[in-house]
Amino acid sequence: MSSLEGTLSDDGAPLLRSTANTADISRRRPQGSRIAEWYETRSRDMLALTTVLLLLGIGLGMWVYGTLPTSDRDEHPHEYALSTERIRDHLTQFLDIAGKHNNSRSVTNGHAASAEYVISQLNAHGNCDIYKQSFMSPVWTVHKAPRFSVRAPVQVDYIFETDFQVMRYGGQSATVDNARVAIVEDGGCVADRVGNVTGKIAVVRPSTSCSLFEAAFTLEQMGASAVVFVRSARFKTPSTARVRFTDWKEGDPLMTVPVLSVTHSVGQLLQTAAVSKLRIDIETNTSVDVVKTFNVLCVGREGDSHNTVLVGSHLDSVAAGPGINDNGSGSASTLEIQLTLARIKFKPHNRLVFAWWGAEEDGLLGSRHFARELAHGWKNRWASDVGVRWEDIALDLNFDMLASPNFIALVHNGTDAPKNARTGSQRIQRVFEDYFVRHDYSYELTDMLAGSDFVPFVDNGVPAGGVLTGAGEIKSITERSKHGGLANAALDTCYHRDCDTLLNINMLALDRMSKAAMYAVSTLSNVHDLRGYLNDTRYS
Repeated sequence: MSSLEGTLSDDGAPLLRSTANTADISRRRPQGSRIAEWYETRSRDMLALTTVLLLLGIGLGMWVYGTLPTSDRDEHPHEYALSTERIRDHLTQFLDIAGKHNNSRSVTNGHAASAEYVISQLNAHGNCDIYKQSFMSPVWTVHKAPRFSVRAPVQVDYIFETDFQVMRYGGQSATVDNARVAIVEDGGCVADRVGNVTGKIAVVRPSTSCSLFEAAFTLEQMGASAVVFVRSARFKTPSTARVRFTDWKEGDPLMTVPVLSVTHSVGQLLQTAAVSKLRIDIETNTSVDVVKTFNVLCVGREGDSHNTVLVGSHLDSVAAGPGINDNGSGSASTLEIQLTLARIKFKPHNRLVFAWWGAEEDGLLGSRHFARELAHGWKNRWASDVGVRWEDIALDLNFDMLASPNFIALVHNGTDAPKNARTGSQRIQRVFEDYFVRHDYSYELTDMLAGSDFVPFVDNGVPAGGVLTGAGEIKSITERSKHGGLANAALDTCYHRDCDTLLNINMLALDRMSKAAMYAVSTLSNVHDLRGYLNDTRYS
């Protein structure tokens, strides 16, 4: 039976609603009608299911496509293939290596283990021929705080790092007691003007006529038992400058006697006191050891070898810390760039060569050795083929510190390069600037005069460039308004310190700067007339 129940509409009119059993209705329908209804219902279900599956498929496809290196809306796909997390994994390995080597990856600590890690990654996942290039490096170590005091005419004990400092590479351990003083004129540059310094402590003001090492070594050869440089009045602290040939190589001399720096005020006392009565005590506990180390080179197997793009970063740290920003950030980024290009089967038009330099913190010795051997034919006892000729290197890209915690994105200013490398360096600068402008990232230009491994290349006529995020420089209020971060604070407060760990890494900086490096590497290695491109004066 069916029944009708009445209800009222909104305007009060009665409505009828059927409460008949649907089974009774279906029994009264013809068989063909029931089949048609079943088919219609199932068709709607299948259509709905197909729609859902299609939407899921489209969504999945979009997600997969979005993770591929070809998924770049601005047509620069290789940047997006690079994984910052993988770079961080390499940094974790570097920190673990440092933990097993006195919290350091310096030449005599964890550098060799860091290099073996890089080599193992290249062997497993890279696409290049691997070479080691060995050379000797002097390593300077302070084992114990030194002592410097005036015994007569008054007793004064000076404070280490405040009043005086042992200069880097300033001799071996020594004790000099109750020594007389010799005041040296003309900077100690000319032996004939030095006077009698035999057995005495030579006190001298630096001169622009010769280097610190040349003056100190001259005084040592003249018989001085120690050398004390008096700093200019404009400096409030003693100098920690290096007393050694800048471009040191195996066989070059090193200081043996102690070399100290004192502040201007201390120097005034030493130079105005009655020299005949002045007596000084000096005690140092230092060493200069010459050790074997090496560069790691990864020479690409594809591309025009006569237009080689060299990509470099230093792998060593200072002895005082693990160097995860300086320069784990650069060396881990270049490692992952090489591995990523191998993974996506990148085919460069110009050959890529990656280099992990050794002994940078000891004076750019690894890159200097590479340039000396290849550009000038200098050989040492381990000289061997490294798969690269100097004349084939079209340009050098250098990446040194890419993740400073209070960072500013910095691009090397090619205008600073020597004349024979300037136009190409300016062209490289423009490539990096294109990356920052395209992404609307703020950046600044910084000098390219000294301080990192681009120097031996521009000095020998090879264009160079790179990006970095800063070290001990103080961020101004104006820079803070443009780049964020903290004003009146160092860009990296842990620069050359034991706190340069993973906690010192700014992941935003690492992401932006490593991708800038990838953009430059992939762009320049694909330029067909690379030498012409670098010599295009429209960009100078």
